[in-house]
Amino acid sequence: MSAPGYQDSLRFLYQRINYERISTTPARYPFRLGRMVELAERLGLGDYLYANALRPPKPVIHIAGTKGKGSTAAMVASILAAAGYRTGSYTSPHLSDLEERFRINGIPCAPHELVALVEQIRNVVEEMDRESGSAPTFFELTTVMAVLHFQAQACDAIVLEVGLGGRLDSTNVFASSVTAITSIGLDHQQVLGNTIAEIATEKAGIIKPNVPVVSSVVRPEAIEVIHAAAAKQNSPLYQLGEAQLGEGQLGETQLGKGGCAVSPSRHDFTVSNERHPEWGSQIHYRGLTAPLRDQRDVTLAMEGAHQVRNAGVAIAVVDLLSEHGLAVPETAFDSGLFKLNCTARIERFQLKEGGIALVDAAHNDDSVAALIQAMDARLQGRPVTIVFGTSRDKSAESMLASLAPKAAHLVLTKYSGNPRYREPTEMLPMVPSDFRQHAEVVEDAIQACKRGLELATPEGVLVICGSFFLAAEARQWILSLGGT
Repeated sequence: MSAPGYQDSLRFLYQRINYERISTTPARYPFRLGRMVELAERLGLGDYLYANALRPPKPVIHIAGTKGKGSTAAMVASILAAAGYRTGSYTSPHLSDLEERFRINGIPCAPHELVALVEQIRNVVEEMDRESGSAPTFFELTTVMAVLHFQAQACDAIVLEVGLGGRLDSTNVFASSVTAITSIGLDHQQVLGNTIAEIATEKAGIIKPNVPVVSSVVRPEAIEVIHAAAAKQNSPLYQLGEAQLGEGQLGETQLGKGGCAVSPSRHDFTVSNERHPEWGSQIHYRGLTAPLRDQRDVTLAMEGAHQVRNAGVAIAVVDLLSEHGLAVPETAFDSGLFKLNCTARIERFQLKEGGIALVDAAHNDDSVAALIQAMDARLQGRPVTIVFGTSRDKSAESMLASLAPKAAHLVLTKYSGNPRYREPTEMLPMVPSDFRQHAEVVEDAIQACKRGLELATPEGVLVICGSFFLAAEARQWILSLGGT
């Protein structure tokens, strides 16, 4: 049962979303960090602002990336919680309830706490509406609500996931203790830019002077941008060693950590793994540059080579937090990662009808590639039925080109709750002609999932992907069927 005032609080926040404007505007960033700074200051968060503080009152971990930032944020928070630290994490989007964005030690904010937070900000927001004529946005409000919540709940550390980009994201007004950039790929081009270098520049905007940054990007042009940004800010940079930089991509004049020339083969930590027989991986982490610790072996519950890389970043980030007074015992790394499950990140369900289902919020080319890699590694030739729906601003054609060859059956659909969905009839011609005979359209998302279940034999696999919104609907449907 909802807390009194809960629906009114949601209306207060959601009325500040305009999907059509955000999804179609050709202008870069309809957001203003000055407004965000003013909002935070009026709400008493001045001590956390980058403009006012060399260091935040509590350690703040700031994470950006085209994909992997949400999983990495969850991993960092889980390790710190396992070490006994009260850890707040702000992530987006949510799957079912807005409170999922505000978690302390993995537990979402309660509905009555959400109501109290809205009441705490309401007068200030309405004053700003009247005075400036530029109303704070939904994401700006949820960002300050998160920090207010973590402050009120006496969190020892705060993990902030970037919402979009980095440089002009609402989270970027806050001072940070460690930053991380997980990956750079083509996504949100209408806002961030049309090239890898342009998008990398936006994401590298979270790098702050003298604040260490951990990077697991692999594209040479992105690595070049991030290394240059770190050097400009005099920020120690720790690069994952699996990156294949390619010859000649970084010239000898490019400066890295401490003003030294960046070598194309430079790396500060590495990760390798063996697949767990059932699910997940056994990870071997090796730190090569102080203060990263030499080595540790941990078990990761989440599936996929990309999650192994994310875990490596999370471990490196936590290592760097030792300089901020957060001592983490070795046991916390294993226990924090072993028990972690991120919803809709290649999430596996055993179906009562037989077979398995995978629900994944993959919604761009890089995340679809990671999903396919996991499918190839784990499904062992089992027939696959894919239910796919996505947004108008996503690269549906290239995602379908990758997914269609993996599917015995392909069901195209849309989802409710967000007018940005792409009509499935528009996507049917995007399916490669060699596989179009195996594709069909089912408009309603749940009916599409039911059709997918019919097509997946008892020995088969149902894969649902393309959007957080579709993943949210499908996940609830699977749980209602008794999927585990």
